[in-house]
Amino acid sequence: MNLFLITLLALVFTIAPSVAFAETVMDKDVFAPGAQFDSKPLDEAQQEDQDLADIWTYAIIIVIGIIIARIVLQVVKKRMSRST
Repeated sequence: MNLFLITLLALVFTIAPSVAFAETVMDKDVFAPGAQFDSKPLDEAQQEDQDLADIWTYAIIIVIGIIIARIVLQVVKKRMSRST
């Protein structure tokens, strides 16, 4: 496997779990009965807006991660070519 693929897989394995489990919001006492379900549900338009905002946030994080990985790989490639 080349270095790019290894770096890409490492990023996917570190970012994907954090994205999947990042939205744990507890607004009240955890042990109170029905604490998570006391708030009013969002209507359909608000839910779509929230989903769209979440998608944009994840997309921006992924793009920034890919740009950083590309820069790091270019630096590593230059150093490897200089050392040989």
